[in-house]
Order: sequence, then C-alpha cells, then structure tokens
Amino acid sequence: MSAQTENQASWRGPIGDSAFKKCRKHILPLLIIFYILAYIGRSNLGYASLTMNEELGITAAAYGLVAGIFFIGYFIFEVPSNIIMDKVGARKWIARILISWGIIVVIMGGLQNVTQLYILRFLLGVAEAGFFPGVILYLSRWFLGRDSAKAISMFMLAIPISYMIGAPLSGAISDNVFWLGLSSWRWIFLLEGIPSIIGGIVCLKILPDKPDSVSWLTDKEKTWLDASLKEEAARKPVQAKKYFSKEAFFNARMWLLLVVYFAVELGEYGLGFWTPLIINDLGAGLSATTVGFLTALTYVFGAVALYWNGNHSDKVRERKWHCVVPLLLCAVAMSTIGNLTGSMWAVVMLAIIIASVYALFGPFWSLTDYYLTGPAAAVGIAMVNSFGNLAGFVSPTLIGVMKESTGQDFSGFYIIGICMVVAAVLIAVFVKNKELRAVEYAADEKANAENYSQVK
Repeated sequence: MSAQTENQASWRGPIGDSAFKKCRKHILPLLIIFYILAYIGRSNLGYASLTMNEELGITAAAYGLVAGIFFIGYFIFEVPSNIIMDKVGARKWIARILISWGIIVVIMGGLQNVTQLYILRFLLGVAEAGFFPGVILYLSRWFLGRDSAKAISMFMLAIPISYMIGAPLSGAISDNVFWLGLSSWRWIFLLEGIPSIIGGIVCLKILPDKPDSVSWLTDKEKTWLDASLKEEAARKPVQAKKYFSKEAFFNARMWLLLVVYFAVELGEYGLGFWTPLIINDLGAGLSATTVGFLTALTYVFGAVALYWNGNHSDKVRERKWHCVVPLLLCAVAMSTIGNLTGSMWAVVMLAIIIASVYALFGPFWSLTDYYLTGPAAAVGIAMVNSFGNLAGFVSPTLIGVMKESTGQDFSGFYIIGICMVVAAVLIAVFVKNKELRAVEYAADEKANAENYSQVK
C-alpha cells in the first residue's frame, strides 16, 4: 500500500473525510446521550441498594438475582427487537425503547417488596432489549469498517460517562433527597427515569434513519458513503438475504464472538452492580456521596482506555492484540483484588479492571462489522449481545452466591478471571489480522476508485 493510503487522515479522500466528520458530529452525540440515560437507568440499582436492601429485607443472594433478572428479559427480546428496528427504522424504535424504559424506572420508585422488584427489573430488560445491538447495526450504515472501532468507542464512552454522572448523582440523592416523606432510594428511580422519557421524545424528532434522508450531507458525500459501504459489504465473508438463515445462526465466527463477549460482560456487570458496595466496605462512615465520587473516579480510567484503544486499533489496523492484552490484564487484576479487601488498593484494582474491560469494546465490536452484513448482521449482532448479556444475570448472581458461601466479596472474581483467560486464548488463536485487513484494503482501493469517478 502507498504511504498515502496508509495515512489515516487521507485514505478516504476529501469527500470521504467530510462525510465522516459530518456523520460523527450529527450522529454520535445523540447516541451517546441516549446510552448515558440507558446506563443510568440500568445501573442506579447499585446506589439504591445501599438503603433499599435493608428497608425491603433483600439478602445478598436475592439482590444478585434482582440485578441479574434484567438480562433474562433482555436476552429473550434482543433478536426480535433488532429485527423490528431493521424494518421500522432506528428513529421510531430507539425512541420507543427510551420512553418505555423511562416509564418503568419511574414506576420502580413506588415498589413495595422484592417480588415487585423482580417483575419490574425483568420488564426493564424487555423494554431496553435491542438498543445496543440496534445502535451497532445503525453505526455500520454510517461508518466504514476502518472507522468502526473509533466510532463504537466514541459511542460507548457513554458507559463510563454514565457512571461518572450517575454515581455522584445517585449518591447525592441517597444522602439528601427525602421529599414528601419518601425514602431517598425511591427518588433515585423517580428522578433518573424521567430524562429517558424526554430523550425518547427528542429521538423521535431528530434522529435520522439513513444517510440519504439527511440534509447535512451533500449529494457527493451521500454517493461516496453509499458506494463505499456497498463495496465493503460485498467483501465480507457472511452474506445472507434472510434474517433466520444458516449464515446468521451457524456462523462459527459469530459463536466465537458470542463466547468472548460473555466473558467480557461477566467482568463488566460484576463490577457495575457491586462496585458501590465494594467501595462502601473500605471503611465505616463513608457517605453515599463519597462512595459515588470514588466510583466515578474509577470510571475515568475506563473512559480513557476505551477511547485510546479504539482509536489506536483503527490507526494501526489491528484487532486481535487490542482485545487479547486487555483480557489478560483484566484477568490478573481480577485474581489480585481479593487480597486487597478494605484498602484503597482495591479501588486501584477496580480501576484497572474497568479500564481493561472498556478498552475491549471498540476493537471487539468492530469484528462484527467484518464478519456479518445484511440481515445476518441484524440477527448476529443481536445474538452476540443477548447471549453475552446473559452474563449480566450470571455475574451478579455468581458474586452474590459466592460472597454468601465464602464470606469474601471477591471470591466470584476468580471464576470471572479464568473466563477472561479462555476468551483471550480464543481470540489469539482464531482471529486473523490478515483476513481483516484484506477486506479493508480491497474495499479502500476499489471503492475509492469507483467513487471518485462518480463524484467528480
């Protein structure tokens, strides 16, 4: 390849660069805001639990089930939701998701017992199902493969940002808001559910469904983007014209990604629900606000790692080792944290684990953009995410049960660490960087040659 083609700033050409920057400017900020609302609504249970568990008599094992049952509903409705979005369009379906989960979070402010909490958490999973894989599919229709890790990493910055915002906010509400004689944990749900409803209304008004429907791209930019995406899709290994086909369900690459993502999500959700309680165990007298700020601080490292690793993966055109190294680093931290219980070093290990898990997201999800296209992408991406998110049920339940049986907060983390090592080995053995680059290089050369002849 020529030096010019290798140069990250020039491989698209001036029209392609302009199209990329406009898509990044108009699409990503909206999606980031929507995902922040999703994660605050999903993870505020951890901060509500600081007082809710005692008030409602919820044990550690029951709390783990409460945290995890969300993902049963999520799992069941993930694939159907993504297919519906592919048919009706992102604008309407993402708006529906935002509004419905916002309403359920608000209703959670009035629950009276753990049974109601089980039901509402399950329904919250049903309501949110399809949002994340829908966005990954949506981004693949606006950004080429060479920009996918970058675009996905920018979108997924919403996760650590949601913890940076949600942790101190939920902690402050827990310490200070007792309006109308209601417990503060109820106000966490009430105050953090309403913004999602508003976000859904905004989404319905302004989120575009596809590039040819927007006025902020010129005709030349639309032509370049359309032709480039079609050329890239034609070179991907899995092509399917039906949603339910052997290409979607019996694709070995998809099942590899499914197993790996399950291990990744074991780490993410184990931390997401238990981090506030782990930090709270550092010492007596910590306020909920302090716990919230310490939690937020650990996610700063996650945001930095997520953004840097995704951008670097695109820059050097490498996916395998950008996944393997964080997996192994996370496994080491998981196996170490149990020896540091009650000290600030436990917080340091949490920060390393969070940074490692989040560093994986951009390079990992860019792999789905290489291995799947068309209807197979709608189903395959949803399957990877839905099966992976079963870890959201397994992980907090596992940690809760292990904590009760051993008396140690971190005993379940050893099992998660082993799963991370297995995932690293699978990626190292089966992902071929040469295969991925072949799709990129061929698409770059042919698409640009054809596109420039059309747009000049």
